Amino acid sequence: MTGEFSRRSFLKYTALTAVAVAGGSLLTGCSGYAPVQHALGTSNVVLKVRSTLDRVEYKEDDNTTLFRLVVTNGRNNALEVTKANFAVKAEGYLAYQNDKLQVIYPDSLSHQVKQGETFTYYVKAKGLNALTDGPVTLTYYPDLQYSEFSANWELAADVLEPELPGTSTN
Repeated sequence: MTGEFSRRSFLKYTALTAVAVAGGSLLTGCSGYAPVQHALGTSNVVLKVRSTLDRVEYKEDDNTTLFRLVVTNGRNNALEVTKANFAVKAEGYLAYQNDKLQVIYPDSLSHQVKQGETFTYYVKAKGLNALTDGPVTLTYYPDLQYSEFSANWELAADVLEPELPGTSTN
């Protein structure tokens, strides 16, 4: 290379730099929207869907944690909800679309929540003790087409009070 820099080379490299800068700023916009709550009874609104985690209960007899999530659809179209819409994470634990995670109510494989309708889901994580394996994160994806948008609850053990005999954890 002679070390000369022509006008054509200058324009070519300027255009490449502009594309690289513009492309980099576009990628930062792909982070999505994932609000995180840290207490029971709190709500997230994602894609016009309100979801409220109102109860977490540990069942010692079968070593499972049960999450009760109330979903209200504010969208025009119905929501198709399956177990793929949920994920549960804790240290050394991940339940997502496998046999460790179940939606026990409704018991069908999928359920549609129509506009304005409110429905309660019971999500069961097998092999998870929310009181000792925390912090535990429950993630709800209202629309799987837009999985970058999710509602999250990260719950530390001190938020989840131990269950007294005959009562449930609230």
